[in-house]
Amino acid sequence: MTIPALRESSRRVEGTVDSDGVSVRYVDTGPLDEGDAHGPGRPPIVLVHGTGGSVERDYGFLLPLLASRQRVVALDFAPPVPAAGPLRLDQLERQVAAVCEAVLPGRPVTLVGYSLGAVVATAVAAHRAELVGRLVTVAGWARTDTQQKLRNGVWRRLRAEGSAALPSYTAFCALGGPFLARTDLERLAPLLTHGGPDPFLDLQMALNESVDITHLLERVRATTLVIGCTHDQMVPVRHSKALFGSIPDARYTEIASGHAVVFERPAHLVQIIDRFNADPGRFPAGSLIPEARV
Repeated sequence: MTIPALRESSRRVEGTVDSDGVSVRYVDTGPLDEGDAHGPGRPPIVLVHGTGGSVERDYGFLLPLLASRQRVVALDFAPPVPAAGPLRLDQLERQVAAVCEAVLPGRPVTLVGYSLGAVVATAVAAHRAELVGRLVTVAGWARTDTQQKLRNGVWRRLRAEGSAALPSYTAFCALGGPFLARTDLERLAPLLTHGGPDPFLDLQMALNESVDITHLLERVRATTLVIGCTHDQMVPVRHSKALFGSIPDARYTEIASGHAVVFERPAHLVQIIDRFNADPGRFPAGSLIPEARV
């Protein structure tokens, strides 16, 4: 399970924007050629990564595939100032909004958030409706529950002890049971390497424990697609169903994957996001969309 490098493109540019005094990195695939049959009429997609992620780590598969049919922008969260924290959700919201305003001024986007990125994207859609025309949440949640707090507590203890078991524990929680049943430890080796200290990851994990955006959900006016992951142990699928039930213009589908759907089922995820961006009204609000077969 190696993470591929993003394919270089003549359209692709990288840059930074300022938010609260820090530089937020973004990648922009640029507009499609004028003669392209897919690009016209599709809003650009903005990708927001999950806890401890990055453009390359979470979207190395998805970004180049989605970019073949529409413009795609992705960003890396930056440690806020002061770096000592605590990290607040509104700080990450402003980073997403700053990229949208600087790179795609005056253009409502399709905001796609994965995991913690789904929480941030939903909050942006609630607070900055003019920026977000369409919203896609992938393995997201609205309020952290006891199961999540227990898992995060174990993670914190392993982290504090400098335990070599931490990567294995994280992979065990992130990957779905069916996926693990058909793979082996050798293939998982890239995920099981013990990483060095990362204070920003610690801040994000602390934020995860305090999430509660339930009061914002009814304010989301974007046409929304909620994607749950059937075998998710980190953010059990009930959380996606709760988002679906609380966001006014939402429809719902599931992927048979663990939390790490961007690694387990990237082609499936691309297909779902791409179809929604092309025709968001294909399924009306309140629809349960059958799982696509790829």
